[in-house]
This record gives sequence, C-alpha cells and structure tokens, in this order.
Amino acid sequence: MKTLMFVLLAATAAVLAGCGTPPPVDTRVTIAADVAGDIVISDIRCPRNQAGFLMFQANVVNVRSGDRGVEWKVVWLDADGSEIDSLVSSWNKVMLAPNEIKGLKATAPRADAADARFYVRRLR
Repeated sequence: MKTLMFVLLAATAAVLAGCGTPPPVDTRVTIAADVAGDIVISDIRCPRNQAGFLMFQANVVNVRSGDRGVEWKVVWLDADGSEIDSLVSSWNKVMLAPNEIKGLKATAPRADAADARFYVRRLR
C-alpha cells in the first residue's frame, strides 16, 4: 500500500513539474530586457510565399495590465548567415492594449534570404 501511494505521489509530482516547464526558446527572437516581462512572442513561422520570398510571421501579446508600446524589426540573413542590407529592416511601431494579441508580418527583400532574426524593444 505504501509503495502504491509513493508511486502515485511521484507520478503526480512528475505531471505537475511538466506543467511548469517553459516553452522552448526560439533563438531567432530577441526581446529587450525592458519589455521582456511585458510581452510574449508566439506562433513564430517563416514560410515562403508563392513568389519564393521568405516571410516572418509572429504574434506579440501584451501580458501586462496597461498599454504597451513596442518597436519591432526583422533582419534578414542569406544562406551564409550574413545580414542582407535592406530598407525593410527598419523599426516598426505598434501599440498594444492590455492582453491584446497582434499579428506581425514581414517579407524578405530578396528571394535568396534563408533566415530571419526578430527584435523587439520598448517604444522610443
């Protein structure tokens, strides 16, 4: 009986520990420290459109109780990992109401873009 109770207790602890595990970190995303506790980036995707250009899509969520202004940009990389110079890699502004989810999307300036890096910082 004690063995059964111990097994049940251990199984319950393992399940509860699994619930507290944070989601995997996407290394393509950098959130500035001054907004890291205020926003969450989710549903990150990098498909190619019909013309063959890489796209970056993600949702930004304001998890604080007040409005939050952020700036975001996508930096595009070629197959060698070198940054692609582009006018579209500039900072974009977005205002988020409390608990608001907003979809963000950007398209690479060239078809040879192979990867993307996403940056978020406090609105300046």
